[in-house]
Amino acid sequence: MFTEEEVECILKAGKIVKEVRGRAASIVREGTRVLEICERVEEEIRRLGGEPAFPCNVGIDNIGAHYTSPPGDETIIRGGALVKVDLGAHVDGFVADSAVTVSLGSDYEEMIGVAEEALERALETVRVGGRISDVGTVVERTIKSHGFKPISNLTGHQISRYTIHAGVSVPNVATRDSGKFEAWSLYAIEPFVTLPDAAGEVVNGLPGNILHVVKLKGPKDQPARSYFEDLIKSYKTLPFARRWVSNLSGYNLTERLISEHFLYEYPVLVERSGKAVAQAEHTLLTTDKEVIVIT
Repeated sequence: MFTEEEVECILKAGKIVKEVRGRAASIVREGTRVLEICERVEEEIRRLGGEPAFPCNVGIDNIGAHYTSPPGDETIIRGGALVKVDLGAHVDGFVADSAVTVSLGSDYEEMIGVAEEALERALETVRVGGRISDVGTVVERTIKSHGFKPISNLTGHQISRYTIHAGVSVPNVATRDSGKFEAWSLYAIEPFVTLPDAAGEVVNGLPGNILHVVKLKGPKDQPARSYFEDLIKSYKTLPFARRWVSNLSGYNLTERLISEHFLYEYPVLVERSGKAVAQAEHTLLTTDKEVIVIT
């Protein structure tokens, strides 16, 4: 159960994400640098009194998740692109997570609408004590009823303090999972939709410039130990961007900590057949009486 103060943090994080998500959609334009989108989203979260819970993800076309700009990124949004902006904020470690998809042409408007409808239907399905698998059934049925395909191996997730993925997955396809939604928990629900002739699954691509700490005990030698301790102090177990720490250490220390498995770098997740992917996402808070969409 959350305390009153913790609920206030959760609701504040949700309010920040809701406001920034709306602004993020308006800055996705042809010719805009991806780095500018990431930095503006993250700066706005801070301005409103939160901290980024993870680096702003910008997924273009077949990139489903886990791409954020590296330092000096020159990637430009092209005309006709399908662009997903996935953002999160935390207040004292309590996280809200949401996403919006923008089409810079007319080709993908229907697919975006299907993702949003699947999310709406999923949110209507959630109840305390209800089966988590019911969400996957509803999402898959909704998406397929419009002639599209869900991404089967991307899921929503339970959220805990300073942890984005807290162990419980919320599927986007029908499963036999017997798990149930618990009271006083946070869950992110996020359908991913692709074209009917797509593979309908993501695979690992290149490193996506997003890192997180996987060992709480750091290396013994300096300066690696000091750098590692700074990372834990700043981010705890939340993901962070290479560009956030590029001035702290230099390239070599970061690479060393990755190679020695003190840090993990997320790969970009790309649709296996190269087809475009749309996403919609909200975070909800379950109490013992109700389900509250906080974003």
